[in-house]
Amino acid sequence: MAGAFENLLATREVVFLDGAIGTELHRRGVPTQPPLWTADAATVAPDVLEKIHGDYLLAGADIVTANTFRSTPYTLRKVGRELDAQDLTQRTVGIARRACTQAGRGLVAGCMAPLEDCFHPERVPPGDVLLHEHTLHARHLQAAGVDLLLVETMNTAREAHDAALVALETGLPVLVSLILDPDGEGDLLSGEDLDVAWAHIRPLPVAGFLVNCTPPEVVTLALERMHWSGDKRPIGAYANFGHETPDGDWAPDTRTPPSEYGRIVATWRELGARLIGGCCGTTPEHLRAATTALR
Repeated sequence: MAGAFENLLATREVVFLDGAIGTELHRRGVPTQPPLWTADAATVAPDVLEKIHGDYLLAGADIVTANTFRSTPYTLRKVGRELDAQDLTQRTVGIARRACTQAGRGLVAGCMAPLEDCFHPERVPPGDVLLHEHTLHARHLQAAGVDLLLVETMNTAREAHDAALVALETGLPVLVSLILDPDGEGDLLSGEDLDVAWAHIRPLPVAGFLVNCTPPEVVTLALERMHWSGDKRPIGAYANFGHETPDGDWAPDTRTPPSEYGRIVATWRELGARLIGGCCGTTPEHLRAATTALR
């Protein structure tokens, strides 16, 4: 189904990704402890996971992202379960696919996240490790039948580049998304200049460029910089609401109502964004506000 994403872009002015999975599982009572976080949701809470996907589809998502953020051999190796990676990925993608079948619509993206912690760019492994481990995960996702690959929440240009490089070897469409400094002007969490980072990645034949897991106001600053002459590939964003706590938990933003997300994404659309969703702390109500504002 390599053409499904391209067809979606051709028929939609805006393509909607879903919202948060990890914080939504936590909000609905599913344990999320390191190092696996939500990786085992497909086995310990499959009905909850499928319901989350379904709720995002009902809210207007065109694409749901499978909960494969930590179903990697790299992560599972830490608890002696490396051999479970392919089966767990298959189960997780299957749940997302069932939700789409039940809804009668929707594509499934396979999540390819940083091997280490999204919020700690200093922990990114060497290049040979990146290439090897992301290759294993990309192949598992391809075998599980995803429609596209989402290389997301990348906090350094080098991991974003290497993960995208091996993801492209599957022949599937690949989107790349970077995480930004929440207190900055739109540059990467690693401190790298956003324009330099994209210059490193844009020569690859990826299908689109996004920023994610960043406060909305910083996302806006980044989108203002993501206009490249002669490059027709779509740009986009999915912001977070809240912040990580010192103990690694997530504190949601309780001051901003989900309805405000509609006003925010309308600004992003004016800046050229065509790929829009939500990240940590967002819910189906945030996505509903976004789809209502732009459709």
